[in-house]
Amino acid sequence: MTTHVVLPHVPRPGPAEESRAIERAALRVFAREGCTRARLDTVAAEAGVAESTLLEHYPDRERLLLSVVLNSAASVAAALADIAERRLSTRTDLEADLIAFGRAWQRPLTEFPEHFALVRQLNAEIARLPANVLEVWRSAGPQRAEQALARGLAKVAERGLLDIEDPCRAAGHFVLLVATPVAQRSFHGALPLTDEETDELVTQGVRDFLRLYRSTAAG
Repeated sequence: MTTHVVLPHVPRPGPAEESRAIERAALRVFAREGCTRARLDTVAAEAGVAESTLLEHYPDRERLLLSVVLNSAASVAAALADIAERRLSTRTDLEADLIAFGRAWQRPLTEFPEHFALVRQLNAEIARLPANVLEVWRSAGPQRAEQALARGLAKVAERGLLDIEDPCRAAGHFVLLVATPVAQRSFHGALPLTDEETDELVTQGVRDFLRLYRSTAAG
């Protein structure tokens, strides 16, 4: 007598779930192999789908790359916006609090390693990438994060602690003085810094920022 084994039905992932799986795999592949060198069949294999399935969602590499860059940059920008909202809402000791905020602003470098590996690839391949890819990255990521930072710094200025006429410009200076040295020294997280190295860079950057923007009324 033949015994028939009934296998449980495993539903095929829905389009949205499939698309997310493809994008997660693409982020890993683009970050590892480069934006212009990565192959779609490699992405499909990493996502566990047929290449034809990938092409149903993303007809070409550029559209896949655009979606990956947009969503990855937006995730990091949202994390930075949350840090700005929580850390700049109340102040007691201006310098110490801004230094603590500056340290917190560095956390995405370690919390989103694949995103910053992708950023390193974008920088390395900038001359070969379509201009819209870089624009999507800037607008969804750095620009959105700086806008959230500007709003937070404006709230600090409203309490009379900072003398700021243009919050967007002040946010740009904060990033340049506090965040950029850490990003450059660590090559966007590729060579993680010690806590002491990060603290030194952040502290010096905050002090330089306060030389520009500390309110005379704040002392």
